[in-house]
Amino acid sequence: MLAPLRRRTWAPRGHTPVIKLSEPHGRISVIGAIAISPKRAHFGFHFHLLADNANFHGDSVARFIEEVHQRVRSPVTLVWDAIPIHSARPVRDYLGAHRTMVVEPFPPYAPELNPVDNVWGYIKYNRLANYTSYNLDELRKRITAELRRLQKRPDLLESFFNRTGLGLGP
Repeated sequence: MLAPLRRRTWAPRGHTPVIKLSEPHGRISVIGAIAISPKRAHFGFHFHLLADNANFHGDSVARFIEEVHQRVRSPVTLVWDAIPIHSARPVRDYLGAHRTMVVEPFPPYAPELNPVDNVWGYIKYNRLANYTSYNLDELRKRITAELRRLQKRPDLLESFFNRTGLGLGP
């Protein structure tokens, strides 16, 4: 969202810090996936940002899965949580037409098992904490830069996966 995640700040005594926002409820929806090659133990990251103030729906999730599937170009095991959008008709149709993709759901109410949740936490609470952009264009540029930076850090992606306690073994 355009409103910053506030952390600690300072101001001269007697002067309350003020953050002015052009669109207090402006937001950018982002979807992401950590791709792991179990044979090579290589970690990659794929993401997509929607237009300003747009929400993901079944079609946009299915398109993202298709993009990732085309880039990975091998059989895929998709591990994700059970939010309703993941079982929308366009997603089910895509997965039904691509039998090389296997879906394994996370247990209910287990966000600690999802390494992509660690990505979002890192970006929001570490890289963008206290960041205030003037508008959504500026925020989009910064988010894109941070996610591209993350793509160049397979070691960091691996640490997000290791934090879940999951393994790559059979």
